[in-house]
Amino acid sequence: MKNWLLQSVKKTIRNLTFRSKITYFIVITICITVLIIVAFSYTITSRSIKEQAKNMTMQQLEQNTLNLEDYLKNIESTPDNIINDKSLQEYLSNADKDNLEFTEKVDDVYKLMSNILGSKRNILYVYVYKLLNGKELYLGPTKAGNKSDFSTGIGYLSKPDVTGSPMRTSFRKDPVINKEYTLSVYRPIFDIYRIRQPIGILGISVSEDVVARFYSHSNTNLPLETFIMDGNGMIISHMNKNRIYADAGLKNIVHKQDGSKEINGKLVVYKYVKDWDWYVVGTLPISYLLRDNNVMLLAIFIIVILSFIVGIFISYGFSKHLFKPFDELIYRMSRVSAGDMETRISLPTYGPDFQQVSQGFNIMVEHIDELMKKIYEEQRQLKEIEFKALQSQINPHFLYNTLESIHWQALLCGHHEISTMVKALAGFYRISLSKGEAIISLKNEAEHVDNYMTIQEIRYKEKMESYIDIPEEFYDINIPKMTLQPLVENAIYHGLRGREAKGFIKITAERDGNDIIVKTIDNGTGMTAEQISRLNQTLEDNDPSVGYGVRNVHQRIKLFLGSPYGLYYESNEYGGVTVNVRLRSEI
Repeated sequence: MKNWLLQSVKKTIRNLTFRSKITYFIVITICITVLIIVAFSYTITSRSIKEQAKNMTMQQLEQNTLNLEDYLKNIESTPDNIINDKSLQEYLSNADKDNLEFTEKVDDVYKLMSNILGSKRNILYVYVYKLLNGKELYLGPTKAGNKSDFSTGIGYLSKPDVTGSPMRTSFRKDPVINKEYTLSVYRPIFDIYRIRQPIGILGISVSEDVVARFYSHSNTNLPLETFIMDGNGMIISHMNKNRIYADAGLKNIVHKQDGSKEINGKLVVYKYVKDWDWYVVGTLPISYLLRDNNVMLLAIFIIVILSFIVGIFISYGFSKHLFKPFDELIYRMSRVSAGDMETRISLPTYGPDFQQVSQGFNIMVEHIDELMKKIYEEQRQLKEIEFKALQSQINPHFLYNTLESIHWQALLCGHHEISTMVKALAGFYRISLSKGEAIISLKNEAEHVDNYMTIQEIRYKEKMESYIDIPEEFYDINIPKMTLQPLVENAIYHGLRGREAKGFIKITAERDGNDIIVKTIDNGTGMTAEQISRLNQTLEDNDPSVGYGVRNVHQRIKLFLGSPYGLYYESNEYGGVTVNVRLRSEI
């Protein structure tokens, strides 16, 4: 499914016009750029907002924690001037007595406890536990009766290393007032006359509600949730009493130091209270922090959509202006494809690039026009050559049959020289016909020119002799028919006939890379270097001043094999001229 969708998208893009592709790519580029900017801005802004919220929350927690610690230290320091009081010491050191003096001592202890309640705000109750007989004196909103629980304090006194420092307890359901959570501070009372001899416990209890007021957040418009968590990750104080002793789900931050983290979509800031092993925690929903940022994000997305729409119009107008010269170019190309080779284009007002394009287009059209004319001329020449070759096949067929008859008549009459000439002439015309084939093997071409040279040797027996020395490995090389005969004919009439001494014509072949060069060598009167250079040039230019036969041979080879192939004249070591016929190994 995914590959099919991808292929469909690619096919759709391929079928779009270039202008549409440019328009879409410009719009997509604009949108991607805007989205990148939006994502970057949103990330930076969100990070900044979170950092500011963390710092503000941390500052508030630090202040609240300092207030809380001051309050707790104040509670802890309350009994310092009381535990050495004479009345309290005498009450705890002596057994209970049913007399006025003892009753007065008990009243004095109650006065001390009342002073504690009066001097410190928000203390829920105070009690004194007498270790000698297990009795307690209680002063608070309700009588303790049998509900008081001093086991924690008594356990503290049983420790061997107990000192005069207070023992702190965490929040718990109060043993006296069951409906409230309280925080208790126990202070051991020692006999002033016997060192390290405990005689009782002074206990002070504070309501959890009082403690909560010190760390709770006063700004009700901000959804900051604050609470106290112990070292085990349990909530021990919270404005919502139903959450007390519930797992806070923040055990991964319990490492006895301050800090902040993002946990479950909330920014959690915490302050560690070392003396009590507490964490004052503040949590703030990240969604609330980023609410303004989300509004900004929505506004930016609206801007993106508007940018998309505006980008379409801008890119369309831009592409329309940009592709106007391309439209002109496409129109001119359609005119050329329709055969109008006179059309030209001029785009100078669109800048140097399009000016260069228009110049290149005009030059290309001119070259195409020239090539078409050249191809037309070559086709015309080829048809002319084929027509003349066909025309030349008419008479040789009649002559071939007639010459065969003369050959046999000459043999019957004993005229052997006439018979040889006639036989050679018949062979010459037989190969000239070649069943109408334009291309024959080099072996047959050599046989054809050999018949011609036999006739010429009889005719010019005092003037020439001929040799054919072509290696057998080249016999199967293809060559246009009637290639060598015009060259031999030229060598005889322009080279050997004007020579007084007897001359020769030799035909051989050799390999030159992937090509074969067939050489026609004579030792005739020769040509100057200038004449040979001019002759080679006129062959390339198809100059009518060159003999029709040689020009015909050169043009036929070029038509069949291409530009690198054909005739090339050069002087040789015998004083005559060598005509090189370059052929391909295979045609």
